[in-house]
Amino acid sequence: MNEIKPLIEAALFVSGRPLNIEELAKICGSGNLGLIHSCVEELSKGYENRNSGVVIQKTEEGYIMRVKRDLEGKIMHLIPETEIPSPILKTLALIAYEQPIKQSEIVKERGNRAYRYIRFLRERGLIEGKKCGRTRVLTVTPKFRDYFRIEDLKEFVKKGDI
Repeated sequence: MNEIKPLIEAALFVSGRPLNIEELAKICGSGNLGLIHSCVEELSKGYENRNSGVVIQKTEEGYIMRVKRDLEGKIMHLIPETEIPSPILKTLALIAYEQPIKQSEIVKERGNRAYRYIRFLRERGLIEGKKCGRTRVLTVTPKFRDYFRIEDLKEFVKKGDI
C-alpha cells in the first residue's frame, strides 16, 4: 500500500482526465479493486483535510485531480492553451449552445470541414450523435461537462431565453 498511493496520486496528477478504479488498478499492477478504491478515498480525504490548492473529485467517469474552484480565477492565465484547435472548438461551442442540433445544420454553418471537426469531437467523447434520417442529431456528453467544468448545461442560456 505504501507504493500504491503515490502511484495513484501521480497518475491522477498527470492524466488530465478522469481515471476509473479499473484503470488505476492496472497502473498499480493490482487486481484488488477494493484496495485501490480505499487508497483513492484516503488520498481524496487527505487533500480535503490539508490546506491544499487541489482536490481529488469523483466524476461519472472516475476520479480526477483538479484545482479548487475558488483558486481557478487566480491561476487560469497559467494554464496552457487547450489542445483543441480553434476551428474545432468553435464547432463544439456551436453544438453545445444549440443542442440538440442536426449535423447538417453544423455543416451549413461551418462548411464541409465540419465533418472532420465532428469526427474529432466524437473520437474524444465530447459529443455524441444519434441517427435521424439522413443526418445525425448532435449533443454534448458528460465528458464535455467534465472537461470544461460545467456542472449544469443551463449555464448555456440562449439570448432569446433571457
